[in-house]
Amino acid sequence: MPDFPAVQPGIEKTIERTVDSNLVTRHVGGAGTFATPAMIGLMEQCSHKLIEPLLGDAYTTVGFEVCVKHLKPSEPGSRVSVTSRLAEVTDGRKLLFDVECREGDKLCGTGTHRRTIVAAFGPKPGAG
Repeated sequence: MPDFPAVQPGIEKTIERTVDSNLVTRHVGGAGTFATPAMIGLMEQCSHKLIEPLLGDAYTTVGFEVCVKHLKPSEPGSRVSVTSRLAEVTDGRKLLFDVECREGDKLCGTGTHRRTIVAAFGPKPGAG
């Protein structure tokens, strides 16, 4: 596996989303609330988007572990930001991210996510 010199601890990315109908669970009644699986999905997406541009067309990452606490509800229409910071690189390919989700200054979720760099299974979307 080649070296990826730009993949270094400390790099980070933040994405923002409005909590819409695709991100809520409704079993709680009313308009629903921001679903834990949706929050985790955004954390994984943010981590992937942080690393993917640094790998070139032949490599990508896959997630293999998530450890997250969902700390507060967020109503539909609220704006959340998800930040992923690369905390550790092991064996040049195993990546540990610190992830968090905020609604304004309030912490909604926090935890860690692990991904590993692998050879892409074929052409990546958008590669050409």
